[in-house]
Amino acid sequence: MKKLLYKFLIFTLLISCGSDDSIFLDYKNMTNGWEYDNPVEFSFDSPAEAVNISIMLRTDKSYPFSNIFIKSQIVSEDNQIVDTIELDLKQEKRTLFSGNSLSLNNHSFIIAKNISFKKSKVTVKFNHANRFLDSINAVKNLDGILSVGLLVDNYQNEEL
Repeated sequence: MKKLLYKFLIFTLLISCGSDDSIFLDYKNMTNGWEYDNPVEFSFDSPAEAVNISIMLRTDKSYPFSNIFIKSQIVSEDNQIVDTIELDLKQEKRTLFSGNSLSLNNHSFIIAKNISFKKSKVTVKFNHANRFLDSINAVKNLDGILSVGLLVDNYQNEEL
């Protein structure tokens, strides 16, 4: 029953959060957390205009950290961008309508801004790289991650 409720919630959010500027939006659900050796992969056709690429995370209260380290890889026919970034889940700006409840949290972070591709297929891969303080190895299974998503939307210059 819980899985059905989560799927309905995700479907509702995808329908209601659509934007005219969105080019691509997809989520991959995690059944029992996010395994270290299980990268999340998305593919889309490159748009003609510049875009922003964002990672979307949905966590619950069992997530044991206040941050997450993400290994990202953006690959197109003419370019490859590889990066490891730390996302602070507690510093994100919250509003009344941010989609968070007592047990679920939605996070969105821009990882590439004003990026253009030649006409080709673009593949984006994410993997977590979290570890405990006393360990050099990544956490095998990151509990509390319900889904990982990718949002690609049109770049808009925000400077006035």
